[in-house]
Amino acid sequence: MSEKKAVSPSIVQLAENLVNGNKKGALSIIRSRLNREFKDYYHQLVWEGWKRALEREESSALIFQLLNGLDDELVKKSYLDMKKKSSEILVRDHTQIDLSKYYIKTWVSLLEIYSNIRQEKQ
Repeated sequence: MSEKKAVSPSIVQLAENLVNGNKKGALSIIRSRLNREFKDYYHQLVWEGWKRALEREESSALIFQLLNGLDDELVKKSYLDMKKKSSEILVRDHTQIDLSKYYIKTWVSLLEIYSNIRQEKQ
């Protein structure tokens, strides 16, 4: 898994907290990021969704599963699914560029960094 682009330090810190199972730290990073300006509404939505899922401990939410140590193969599958969705959106509906660019790409970045940190720890 390797996306070549600049990554937000907040995403890196969030991924580190998720890998370490640190819910309090993850929520702190998310809340801090939510207090700053966003490039796009979809970018804000992804962070708000992460916050809500962690606060509610939604077991079906991918972010909560990452916090609890989701299997590496499932992380890889989720990563590949998100990348595929991003490109499919652009092919099917050019009006959804922001959804692809901000919402899905933010997820892709988180999954990639999460996976890389987990691999380094092994």
